[in-house]
Amino acid sequence: MTTQTQRLLSAALLVGAVAAPAQANDAATLRQMKAQMAQMQAQIEAMERRLQEQEVQQQKAETQIAKTKEREEKLGDLVQVYGQANVSVDHRSGDWNGDDGTAINSNASRIGVKGKLQTSLPDIRLIYQAELRYETTDYVNGGPGSDSDTKQVEFREAYAGMEGANWGRLRIGRLATGYKDTGTALDPWTDNAPQARSGGRQGMSELHSSYFNNAADYQTPKFFGGLSGNAWYSTQFDDSNKPMHNTGTLRNYIAGQAGGLGAKYDNGTIFLGADWLDINAERIDRTGLENGSAWQVAGRYKFGPFNGQQTLSVSALYEDANELGLGRNVYTNLIYGVDRFRFIGAYGQNRDGAVYGEKDWDNWSIGMKYALNKRSELLAAWNQRMDNTDDKDFNTLTVGLKAKFGY
Repeated sequence: MTTQTQRLLSAALLVGAVAAPAQANDAATLRQMKAQMAQMQAQIEAMERRLQEQEVQQQKAETQIAKTKEREEKLGDLVQVYGQANVSVDHRSGDWNGDDGTAINSNASRIGVKGKLQTSLPDIRLIYQAELRYETTDYVNGGPGSDSDTKQVEFREAYAGMEGANWGRLRIGRLATGYKDTGTALDPWTDNAPQARSGGRQGMSELHSSYFNNAADYQTPKFFGGLSGNAWYSTQFDDSNKPMHNTGTLRNYIAGQAGGLGAKYDNGTIFLGADWLDINAERIDRTGLENGSAWQVAGRYKFGPFNGQQTLSVSALYEDANELGLGRNVYTNLIYGVDRFRFIGAYGQNRDGAVYGEKDWDNWSIGMKYALNKRSELLAAWNQRMDNTDDKDFNTLTVGLKAKFGY
């Protein structure tokens, strides 16, 4: 019974209790009181019915809202259109040999579609992704591995696969490997001038760039609060002329097989990664590049938040890709966050890379990011790559805007 109904009944009982002694012998008055009580009871019952009807209508409205939300979420799973327009103004100085000066650049701007579909298999969903890189600032794709000065788009990651909460994820297509994912997890400058993988000489090799063709991978579910494993394999027909990788120096591995294994632990505060890969190409079209193996270990620790909004993280990676001709790499960074700002300092080095002339390379960068929303940001940074062997500096000052949508 509602509070309002209880109050009406209490009032009615009080009226009866006060009036009864004074008018016990007055039959007419008694009949009048009974009529008033009956009328009051009818009002109470009518009020109860209205309240019940309101509750039913509210339940119907809540059910409709829940169904609408469920349909929206289901549609979002079926087809998710996403992408980014990543543009910057870059000023180069030092020993760039004709590539110095100022330019407005597009940095891995992209558009893609991906989704998850229910299947007839219990607890298994079909997954897919198809992504293209496009230029936002001109008609020329200036990225790694461009075959032509008029290449306007580039095929990026694309796959079909299946996933289940209890058994993990399987993908087949052109893939970012678990080896690459470890580096991406550490580097806050991915897709901009200070990124550790830039040119393979800023702290991470080109094994962290782009995608392996004709590949399949498997990732386990997470265990023990954040531990997962992954394995991948790339293979082509004998005597094929297709490159094993889609960009950069690694495009010179033609046909053959490649594969790798890795493990990661990530609980939000601590990230740890260890990866190994092996490449066995049928043909190699670049001097210094060899068949062989590479491995890496990496870690990150996040402190805070302090005072409700300040954070500090420290990351480090060591990579040995010398057997492939890509040298040995060290990368580390320090990131201080406060409110919407992140202040970033990073150092990287490459040593003994036969592909790069077995020189000693060091790289320093310092910069900041300002979050415009959860995904998009403004950025500014200074980056210096140093060829210590030939005493040359390659400097870049970059100011940019990364606008993401659909993520």
